[in-house]
Amino acid sequence: TQDSDVAGFLEMLHRRFTGTGSQGLHLAQDKALAKKIFAFHGIHTPYFATVYRGRTEHAQEMEFPVIVKPAAEDGSIGIHFGAVCTSIKELMERIDYIHAEFDSPALIEEYIEGRELYVGVLGNEKPEALPAVELDLSKLPQGVPKIAGTEVKWEEGTEAYEATKPFVPADLDEDLQARLSATAVQAYQALKLCDYGRIDFRLAADGALHVLEVNPNPYLLPDAEFSMAAGKAGRSYPELIDEIVELALARYPNNGG
Repeated sequence: TQDSDVAGFLEMLHRRFTGTGSQGLHLAQDKALAKKIFAFHGIHTPYFATVYRGRTEHAQEMEFPVIVKPAAEDGSIGIHFGAVCTSIKELMERIDYIHAEFDSPALIEEYIEGRELYVGVLGNEKPEALPAVELDLSKLPQGVPKIAGTEVKWEEGTEAYEATKPFVPADLDEDLQARLSATAVQAYQALKLCDYGRIDFRLAADGALHVLEVNPNPYLLPDAEFSMAAGKAGRSYPELIDEIVELALARYPNNGG
């Protein structure tokens, strides 16, 4: 069962809930479809291809290195340091792993070297982008790619997990912050998100912004990136949760459920 199925069930029962509905959850979870929607709206995202059991479903021109991930998972599931491939041999092995482990199309994406930035968005009628939060990947062990893979997100106690911490960067100029905010809101609206969400970016050395994906269900723990961004914008944690609830309630006629 996917989260879009749960949301769809609640919608059929006319139950109220916070966050994105079944349609937006489906669009965001299908990474290849989301990237096609981004292209339609002029939102830059890394070039990609999708392959499933020998059949190429979509392909753009790419060069190594590439990163290979399941086409319909989130939370860095299926993305390990080995997901970054620099040769045909590594690529074929990784595609085989995705097919065997997830029975899913493999999304092959150009690997963008750069800074990992997350921009939270709050709202419905007039969504507001929160200050960017950066995941510091600079202290990862030598020889591993600088990506927020499973090792970074889930394997507590490891060198990779302990070396990576989110922080609010102080060196983003006004122009870059404006581009981040505008692109985040555009991506948020393109995938029909509601109430809150997080857009994940790579900032390349040449200043180009690449939308990696849109997360309709970012962590809302007090120490998570979304809450950090809300705090930087002047919201306490209880105020953030209250605002999300109020945004959701406003979407329902007469607050009924």
